[in-house]
This record gives sequence, structure tokens and C-alpha cells, in this order.
Amino acid sequence: MQALARAARGILPAAAAPAVQVQQARGIVVHVKDGNLERALAIMARKMRSSGIERLIRARSQIHHHIKDSEKRVLARKALMQRVRSQELGKKLRDILIKKIRGQ
Repeated sequence: MQALARAARGILPAAAAPAVQVQQARGIVVHVKDGNLERALAIMARKMRSSGIERLIRARSQIHHHIKDSEKRVLARKALMQRVRSQELGKKLRDILIKKIRGQ
């Protein structure tokens, strides 16, 4: 990320350089307590599974992994719920716009 920022500084003119903001990459942070590295690795694996990073890494890798039927169902349900929420939001925004237009 910092290398990208350094490269961007060289491309942009000097006057526009302060306007560029570089956001730090966010990731998983695990603290090792009392030198217990195995426990920290287990916590990191659990955080990766819960955040979905593990699935992204598998999807981007060259080796194709089998996705269990139960995981497919979970992913399908999440996609359905996201689609429903998106449609509900669209309906609410459409109603607001209609009321605004009719009110004027």
C-alpha cells in the first residue's frame, strides 16, 4: 500500500499531492498472550473463517476446492437476504421520490 502511495506521489503534480489520502489496509489482528502461539493461530483461523477471508482466498487460488452443500445453502440464503434488503431499500427510495415529486 505504501509503495502504491509513493508511486502515486510521483505521478501527481506537487500541488495536488496533499489532497491524496492513502487508507491503510485493514486486516485481522491477533495478539499473542503469554507466548502461546498455538492459541493465537487458532484464534486467527477462527477469525478468518468468520470474516469470509478463507473463502475469498480459496476462490482466488488456482486450485478448485469443493464447496459443501451446507455451505452452498448458507451462501445462497445470504445472497437472497441481501437481494431482498436491496429491493426493499429501492422500494422505500422510490416511494420517497414519488412523494417528493408529487408534493412539488
